Amino acid sequence: MRKIIVFLLACFSSLGANEEEKYIVLPEEQVHEGDYFAAGGIIEVSGIVKGDVYAFGTQILVDGHVFGSVIATGGSVEISGIVDGNARLAGGQISINGTIGRNVTAAAGNIHLASKAIVGGNAVFTGGIIDIAGNIKGDLTLSASNARLLGDVGRNVHAYAGKLRVGSKVDIGGNLDYSSSEKAFIDPGARIEGKILYKPSVITEVFKGKWRQGVILGSRLMRILMSFIFSFVIGVIFCKLFPKKLARTLKTLGAAPWKSLWIGLVILILLPIACLILFVTILGFPLGIALLAFSVLGFYAAKIIPIFWVSNAIFHKPNSLLGLAIGLIAFFLILQIPFLGPLLSIIFTLIGLGSLTLSRMPKRRK
Repeated sequence: MRKIIVFLLACFSSLGANEEEKYIVLPEEQVHEGDYFAAGGIIEVSGIVKGDVYAFGTQILVDGHVFGSVIATGGSVEISGIVDGNARLAGGQISINGTIGRNVTAAAGNIHLASKAIVGGNAVFTGGIIDIAGNIKGDLTLSASNARLLGDVGRNVHAYAGKLRVGSKVDIGGNLDYSSSEKAFIDPGARIEGKILYKPSVITEVFKGKWRQGVILGSRLMRILMSFIFSFVIGVIFCKLFPKKLARTLKTLGAAPWKSLWIGLVILILLPIACLILFVTILGFPLGIALLAFSVLGFYAAKIIPIFWVSNAIFHKPNSLLGLAIGLIAFFLILQIPFLGPLLSIIFTLIGLGSLTLSRMPKRRK
């Protein structure tokens, strides 16, 4: 817990830094005793860390030797060195070219496990496009819209994918258990010691005419329609009642998108802690209820800000309700893509929360 608090403080300090990229480097052959914390722009860990690594930045590269575990979040994260412990990674692009001694968990838009990569334990991947060419000694669990398995897996594979391909050089020591909208392409040369278990996705079952799944789909469509209407109403309120605040927030987002994302992530972490502290006190309990209700509403409304930002950039007409409607339609369509949609929703929510908060902060005098 103490390590997490220190890391959060480091993240807070980086939010007030200059918008220009900040380089943080642990040089090759330099030895760092204990845990290593880094929060900033571009982070390179090329030396030796006799502890854990906590990294938070736009670009993160770990090509040294980490005796402990790596916890990293960034726009792009690359592990090409040696990590004796676990790796917990999140970002837009994640690439693993080195060795992970124990388990790896990663969530990103794109995930690539290179052919030279080795994972000594289990691997859990969630992303839009996942390519796995390395060697995983334990179990593999993945969720993706498009996944390719080209390397070896020592035990079982559990996959939830829109499309799944298994290459000719694959060697799976256990079962291949997957759920997909269509049967996977499995090369005849692939070696699977256990069973191949295929479970059609919900959408596939609907198109096969199963009425129960059809009812579920209808309920889901109604929920999407109600969410669309509610989101549009919030957008109209922003435009008509708070046009100046909306313009200031969008200007802030355009000037500092990464900073907005960082602040949104910090808010997401700290708000539940604040609610919990208020709930355990008699006087603070009503405030905790109010803060929780406000947080739920704020999380839902925050994604409207980046939707406005994108629609303004495309249609070149500030805060147009027509542009908002088209943007919401595109947004809700993307949300239906497995795993990529929820990831986009989280990113938009964090960016919206961060830009709303950042726009209300007093500007520093030069």
